Amino acid sequence: MKKHLLALISSKLTETVHRYGVDPAGVFELQTPPDRTKGDFALNTAMRLAKPAKKRPLELAEEIAGILRAETAWFARVEVAPPGFVNLFVNTPVISRILDETARRDDLGLRREDKPQTVVVDYSSVNIAKQMHVGHLRSTIIGDVLSRVLEARGETVIRQNHLGDWGLPIAMVLWKACPVLRDLEARGVAIESELTLARLEGLYREASAACKEDPAAASACHEILVKLQNGDAGLVADWHTVTRVSMAEVYRVYDELRVKLAPEHERGESFYRDRLAATVEAVRGRGKLVESQGAQCVFLEHFKAKDGSPLPVIIQKSDGGFNYETFDLAAIRYRVEELGADRVIYVTDARQALHFAQVFDVAAVCGWTSRADGSAVKFEHVPFGSVLGEDNKPLKTRTGENVKLSDLLAEAVERAYAVVCEKNADLAEETKRRVAKAVGIGAIKYADLSQNRNNDYVFSFDRMLALQGNTAPYLQYAHARICSIFRKGGIAESEDLGSPDLVEPAERALGVKLLEFADVVTSVESELRPHTLCTYLYDLATAFSAFYDQCPVLIAADAGQRRARLALCRITRRTLALGLDLLGIEAPQEM
Repeated sequence: MKKHLLALISSKLTETVHRYGVDPAGVFELQTPPDRTKGDFALNTAMRLAKPAKKRPLELAEEIAGILRAETAWFARVEVAPPGFVNLFVNTPVISRILDETARRDDLGLRREDKPQTVVVDYSSVNIAKQMHVGHLRSTIIGDVLSRVLEARGETVIRQNHLGDWGLPIAMVLWKACPVLRDLEARGVAIESELTLARLEGLYREASAACKEDPAAASACHEILVKLQNGDAGLVADWHTVTRVSMAEVYRVYDELRVKLAPEHERGESFYRDRLAATVEAVRGRGKLVESQGAQCVFLEHFKAKDGSPLPVIIQKSDGGFNYETFDLAAIRYRVEELGADRVIYVTDARQALHFAQVFDVAAVCGWTSRADGSAVKFEHVPFGSVLGEDNKPLKTRTGENVKLSDLLAEAVERAYAVVCEKNADLAEETKRRVAKAVGIGAIKYADLSQNRNNDYVFSFDRMLALQGNTAPYLQYAHARICSIFRKGGIAESEDLGSPDLVEPAERALGVKLLEFADVVTSVESELRPHTLCTYLYDLATAFSAFYDQCPVLIAADAGQRRARLALCRITRRTLALGLDLLGIEAPQEM
């Protein structure tokens, strides 16, 4: 609804703003008052104009309010409040009309009307030969939500899974895995039957320990790395086998999480291996390389060492090798020059903030953050905190190891199954299992996504599986409750119910909340903070609960009221379902 109101306000107030010599762009901002008795929306334009206009904010607010009071078709009341807010009370028929227009759109008004952008989203970034653990959860699901939101807004999204699939760790795995592969081939045994991801991880640990204790083992692994990087056909084939075995298990976990990553999105370090030397030369060609102790570096003025000197970013090591910075710079060139990105988003742990700040700065000084036509490419790092145990320390097993993500998901589903059996024992067994999976996986994802991503949070099964409070089960139950209304009433999803009629206060409050959906999704697109969508969906479910308690639906006073309330229920269900889908969470029809 803000879009409609801002268009009206802009058309009515632009001349006034110009009169004070101010550019209208950016001076019209609608806020939602915490206390709805103060208005549906608040306009703070008077406070933005006060200084250039050399007038008191309250005086300007009265002038603005006087202009908007004439719009009686839109506003029931327009009031002024200190220090200079203009509070707007929208006419209820206007809310009903816009809500009806929104309900007639399949996208519920989410798609942007201007030209879409091409957005690259780099997330998950798992390592080959290592099982996904709880530390991978946040990058994977936050990146997935941002990708879904961007697509819902109409952007062209290119997902990128920057795998750790090249370098010494892979050589160490191959040192141990190649003899195993030869043995399986000699015995005619299917590789996947014995060479699982768990075994690959065990082989890596063995190799890592051996390299620390035995120089000969370290030398053998280095020799394998050199051969692999030189394209040895046998090693490349084994490397490919190890990669596919690893990723088969990763995709199983992605499927459990309902994450939209597929093999075509893989752009691991190996993808850029033939682009690294050219990237170094491209930096050199810009005149930015400086040799320091044999390494090729870029010295950045924005980043200082303790002594105040510019901090170097190593682009090529003294032995001629490449590092993470080189791989990420090669990726930037690929994403800008070949993928045509307008915006590139990296979803990684907050500890990598300095790394990406430096990489982005190097790209900027090399001129890679803009295209040939001069248009800028926006690079953004989306950091996140840690998942903690009840002891407020990083979540670990009792033996001190990282918690395997697959184990965590399995336990969530089993706990959810117990809850479903307790709450609705009459459900068919197949339905119980299906609902338990939706609720268990949804609970884990929502508990994470509902936090401000910058913060650490404490993992608690009991809290995240609760049917009350800001949890996925609470939202899923609200959706299932609306589905139950339609089942009991024998009403088909396609039945024409007409428009919502917002007569009662609870109806109006729900209608206003529904019209905030598109604005919230738009803010997630711009600010990259999924928790704002979670908060909105919780508030929507709460508003629906108040409506349902106060406004009988199937036993409404008359047929017209019944249909209008059913129409309001339907758009609420659709909004909850779409909102949950943007979070990658299922919306069960019964629980």
